[in-house]
This record gives sequence, C-alpha cells and structure tokens, in this order.
Amino acid sequence: MKLLLIDAMNLIRRIYAAQEKRSDDPVDQTCLHSQNAILKNIEEAEATHVALVFDGHQPTWRHKFYGEYKADRKPMPNKLADALPQYIEGFEALGIPCVLYDDLEADDVIATLAVKVAQHGGQVRIISTDKGFMQIASERISLYHYFDRRVLTYDDVEQQLGLIPRQLPDYLSLVGDSTNHVPGVPGIGPKTAGELLDKYGDLDNILINSTDIPGKVGEQLRENYRLALFARKMVTLKVDCELGLNLQSLRYRPVGLVH
Repeated sequence: MKLLLIDAMNLIRRIYAAQEKRSDDPVDQTCLHSQNAILKNIEEAEATHVALVFDGHQPTWRHKFYGEYKADRKPMPNKLADALPQYIEGFEALGIPCVLYDDLEADDVIATLAVKVAQHGGQVRIISTDKGFMQIASERISLYHYFDRRVLTYDDVEQQLGLIPRQLPDYLSLVGDSTNHVPGVPGIGPKTAGELLDKYGDLDNILINSTDIPGKVGEQLRENYRLALFARKMVTLKVDCELGLNLQSLRYRPVGLVH
C-alpha cells in the first residue's frame, strides 16, 4: 500500500490566497487548481490509496482543553467556506476520497492513519506545510511540502531540526508553538531547548533533573513544569483516534480528469 494523505485546508487555503491576488473568480479557480495539484501528487507518489482530510466543524478536544488554541488564526473567508461542500463533491467525483470527522482535527486523523498503515508495512506520504507532522516521520512516513516541492524523510527531519522526530513535541513544549498559540516555558528559546534535549533526551528527564540545572533556566523549569506538560499534550499528535474507517474505502479509483 502507498497511502497519500493530504491536509486539505492547508493546501486549499494557500491556493485560495494565491488565487485571490490573481483571479476574478478565486473560488472556482481554487477548486480547479486544488484538483490538479492533488491528481499530480497522486501520480508522483504512485499512490494506491488517498485521503483528502478536512477539519471537523465542531470544537475538538484541544479547543475544549485550551480555549486559546489557534486563537490567532485568521478565519476562513466566507466565500471559501461556503464552497467547501461543492469542492468535496468535485473531489469525490474524481475518485479522491474525502475524510471528515466533526470533532477531530485533520492533523490527528492524518497521524492516526499514517501510523496505522506504516505499522502494517505500507508507505505513507503526507502533504502539508505543518511542521507538527515531523514528529511522526519514519522510514515509512515521509512529508511533502507542496509549495516548496520538497520531500522530507526521517533523516531530513533530523538534519533540519537537529532533533530526532519523536523529540519534536518535547521541543515545542519548551519553546512553545506560536502557530497554534500554545505557550512554552518562559525564557527558554530554541538553542536552550536543543541543548537540554541533547543532554537529557526528553522532557520528562529534563523536568526530573531540573533541580540540577543551574540559573534562570532551572528556575523557570521548576516553576513552569505544569505549563510544559500542558504544552506537550497540546502539540502531540494523536495516533489512536477511533475512526471506524475501512482502508479499502481509501483506494484510489480514478474516474475522470481535470482539464
């Protein structure tokens, strides 16, 4: 199995933003460009299975857990939001399976599907610019930045971040995740977080040994350990969502072409 997982709104919203600047009809043009982009990526990945994964309409567990989650995000343009049902209908007419769970984020659905397929010996490619997916990169799970035309493998992620992919949630729990409005430990920046992870391996060991860490860094860790644990919960992708999804339903069966 070669599964292509597409972070739907990550792709569509960026295409829409580009079309707003250059087209008098950004809604229709976005639909067309999105379809072409997806079909091209299916071909390039030689995908046997595909899922175009959308965010649900209801607040997710992260929103309920932390009301400020993604508080800085700009709302989706109304014209685009109104067109999404039409988009989904068009994607499915081309044989591209669309997946949406009302109370689940696309990120968690994608992570669950990716890990499940990888555990069963399949190859997975995730199309998204979201760096959070780097935490599940493996020999069987790669990431593709569509707009940079760049594939990231496990080794690429380690080289780019200076971290083992599984350390990414711990890193973000220390420095914060500004993209999603999740705070980190005050006073700890990327360099210090990297040094701590190099020395102690993970957040748990850092906190356990915080009494031995001198100066302001140790003090902040001791005072804000609950904040760090909270942040880690927020930035860690769920890989065990109950989806009730038969993978056969994601088999790619092309039924048309876009011109």
